[in-house]
Amino acid sequence: MTSSTQSQVRLRRALTMTDYFMLAFTGMVGSGWLFAALGASGAMGPASLLSWIIAGVFFIFMVFPFAELGGLFPFSGSLARYNHYSHGTISNYLLAWAYTLGAITTVSVEAVAIVEYASYYIPQFWNSTIGVLTPLGLAVAALLVLVFLAIQLIGVNVYGWFNRFITAWKIIIPGLTIILLIALYFHPDYVIGKLPGGFAPYGYSVVFSGMITTGIVWAYEGFRQGLEYAGEGKNPQRDAPLGTILALISVIILYILLEIAFIGAINWEAAGVKPGDWQSLASSSWQAHPFASEAMATGIPILMGLAVLLLIDAAISPAGTLAVFLGTSGRNLYGMSRVGYIPEFFSRIHRKFQTPWIALIIAAVIGIAFMAPFPTWYTIMSYSAVMTVYGYLQVGITNHALRKLAPDLKRPFNPPAWYVFYPLSFVVASLLIYWSGWSYVNAIIAGVILGFPLLLLGPYRSEIKLTRAASVIFAVVYWVTSSLLIAGWYLNWFASLGVITSFAVYWTLISLIQVLSLFYLWFKSRHPDVKAALWVPIYNILLGVISYIGSLGPLSTPLIPYPWDYITFAILSLVVYFIAINLAYETKDLRQIKEKGLPIE
Repeated sequence: MTSSTQSQVRLRRALTMTDYFMLAFTGMVGSGWLFAALGASGAMGPASLLSWIIAGVFFIFMVFPFAELGGLFPFSGSLARYNHYSHGTISNYLLAWAYTLGAITTVSVEAVAIVEYASYYIPQFWNSTIGVLTPLGLAVAALLVLVFLAIQLIGVNVYGWFNRFITAWKIIIPGLTIILLIALYFHPDYVIGKLPGGFAPYGYSVVFSGMITTGIVWAYEGFRQGLEYAGEGKNPQRDAPLGTILALISVIILYILLEIAFIGAINWEAAGVKPGDWQSLASSSWQAHPFASEAMATGIPILMGLAVLLLIDAAISPAGTLAVFLGTSGRNLYGMSRVGYIPEFFSRIHRKFQTPWIALIIAAVIGIAFMAPFPTWYTIMSYSAVMTVYGYLQVGITNHALRKLAPDLKRPFNPPAWYVFYPLSFVVASLLIYWSGWSYVNAIIAGVILGFPLLLLGPYRSEIKLTRAASVIFAVVYWVTSSLLIAGWYLNWFASLGVITSFAVYWTLISLIQVLSLFYLWFKSRHPDVKAALWVPIYNILLGVISYIGSLGPLSTPLIPYPWDYITFAILSLVVYFIAINLAYETKDLRQIKEKGLPIE
């Protein structure tokens, strides 16, 4: 297929506001609703209700700016290229790389969730002793991904009808669970904390720090799925933002009610756990299938029947989310290719089905590969959740920068008090990343910086004035150096220096790799993209430092205790936010949009 012919093949525009609502809704109601209620109560007790509410409010702060960007740039795979228009290629690529890793690992998470729940009646799928998929389970999970790959390849018009069925199911089953548990077996005293330990048996700080690792943030992250399909709607500038906002509000209410129903319907005696021992409940035999185990433990026939239905739902709900995120992952790669980050063939559109078929296939293969090294749902879920939130850092700074650089752009969705929502969205995303703890912070920053040379090995190297040989040498030196440092940290090569000094040496060297790499590219090209990306290493450096010496780090006596570390990092995040705003510039792609309007896709 020639490039001229390829350029004439466009994405099918078939989705309505109802479809966007359902895409976002089904993206949020996957394996999260099956696992997170137990995970959250196990870490926080009844105070988990506060965590759901606070996290929901945080995501509202982010969804309004995201909705505005969805109206401004109604392109498929758009979350992988928003920041491109205000900060250029390097800044956006680093954010898009993190977001893409988050989306792809979501495919792995949902496939693992389906197989783990299925092990209730097909135990050959799951090794419960060590908590990993068996070879048979891995094969079944891979087959699931391939089935939904076929659905995505056929096209969004077929997928839209499939997703309507999935979304209806996801509304009915959780709703039925709430109604039946509260009506037939509910103890309000459990919800208000009239058990040993009270309402917050493990303190209130865990209400924040447990958001990532228990699955609460994960459960809400799917809100942006409708925006990923913005290029395939009939009226995306209106329908994508409104559908997304309505879906988020609906899901916040749903998850709060689910947590209330779960806490209030626990049969402690049947679970073999002392009343109020929430941590033991989370590690009990209920952990593999919480709601089903709870319903069965009541001994009430109707609820025991519900348990069977929930085991069926354990395949359908994650399957719907798996399908959505497989499409998201492919469209992220498609979007990165459209802006020249990776080779052009990633953005090829199938002539018959009008879908980005190569990008979808590659996303499916990577998603399958991610299953093997991650042994548990919570581990891969937490990594995926934090990586995705890192990509959310773009939303506030991009919107704010565009208000300065292109105030006259048509904004079909114009959020109220944008001067509040923009910085708040950045601070909220930053705090969610920080609350994941030092181990995850270190892992995500390592993942972000290790992906950087891929950009310079692609078409962008000519833009930055690097020869092929120079880009290869840069990539090799960068990867060898950073890989040795990261491996050295995990292998405790620095341990003999002491807890503080070892971190100081490690983080100084990691920071130098990021900063010196940009300085090298600046002196080589003087390209404005390099300068505009400086906020990313500044952010990474500060995030790592506060994460290590704060209350969620490894120090037995934190240098910045709770809650001062939260406040400190929030303030530093605001500083980085305004640095990023001032580094923005009118990119050539933004200039073209201002002069000629949106490109046709």
